[in-house]
Amino acid sequence: MIDLTRRNFIKNVGFVGATTLFCGTLLAQNTFSNLSDSEKGEENILAQFLKSSYSDTFSLDPMLLECYKKAIVNWEKMGYEPSGNFCYSSSDNHLKMFPMQLHVNGSGKLDAILLCFGKNSNGEWKTLKSLSGFDLEAITVAMKELKTKNNSADITHYLFPAPVQQVNPYSFETKRGSVFLKTILSPEQTSTKIIVTEGSNIIFQKEVISQHSLVVNSILV
Repeated sequence: MIDLTRRNFIKNVGFVGATTLFCGTLLAQNTFSNLSDSEKGEENILAQFLKSSYSDTFSLDPMLLECYKKAIVNWEKMGYEPSGNFCYSSSDNHLKMFPMQLHVNGSGKLDAILLCFGKNSNGEWKTLKSLSGFDLEAITVAMKELKTKNNSADITHYLFPAPVQQVNPYSFETKRGSVFLKTILSPEQTSTKIIVTEGSNIIFQKEVISQHSLVVNSILV
């Protein structure tokens, strides 16, 4: 699961204060837990997906391996590495998600992301989206509330990318509609606005105040 005990997330975006634009490296005070399963499976958004090893996944689909290798090049240049040797798959195997982490000597794990890949109607694998810790925090909140409204529905169809070309930096299409996510980073309080639609109708909207803290080590005015 996404471990949502109190910890720190970073995201590769700037954030706006009252009169100052903050940029640069966002450092966490504590270490990250892995994007992995929790004992509380009912609260685990990733528990809704199939979990398999890299070796099994890539041996069955060499084209996915090629796409994955190309996608992680820039992430590796920034210091990210796989968080374990496993990935998550949708039931139809058209969505694959790989957890990665940023680890810095002396600081521990600073960031965790989920790289999403989709298999289109032509059988080609494409990079869809990278979901940050803040994104996943907001998605988990939405999952819990949407399940109370319709416990029989497959909530993942509302909250995770569909295997289609994703072009909007703040949103992505899902099988049932779309998800809008925008995080405002601040040392005092970080929040993520999430809007979930089914078709053209908004079915969930909330500003999620993060339970995690943030430290900025460089500021550009």
